[in-house]
Amino acid sequence: MTAAATLFGIAVVGTIFWLASPEAAVAVFASRERWNPVAIGLVAGGGQAVSLTLLFLFGDQLRRRWRWFDGKCERVRTRFGARMARNAILVASSSGLLGFPPVSVAATLAPALAPRPAPLLPLMVLMRVVRLSLLAALATSAMGRWPW
Repeated sequence: MTAAATLFGIAVVGTIFWLASPEAAVAVFASRERWNPVAIGLVAGGGQAVSLTLLFLFGDQLRRRWRWFDGKCERVRTRFGARMARNAILVASSSGLLGFPPVSVAATLAPALAPRPAPLLPLMVLMRVVRLSLLAALATSAMGRWPW
């Protein structure tokens, strides 16, 4: 259980501070623990859900205080702002599943850019769980053992 709490914590922190990579933590956890990859994805996705919710609600305040993050958000807003306004579901899905644009930035920008931002946060979280579960499955299969 301590390892799962560590994975959850890395996912919370790594959503904002990219040096603590949730993806790398999932791969390490999956290669060491005999857990179902979906369970691993749910633990890490839950951690990311905490951070994404905070960014969704308070990201504009973080942008005002952290110039580096504001620069990242501004580049994405310039490049994807019109698309997010027109195709918010597609951008949110792409962000959550592929990481393009970065999910932390998409969660921060969604309330200001999307016409109906409320459904986007659960969609991003769901796509993160899928992404992290797939990474866990790949790491587990690379170790030659499937837990189910």
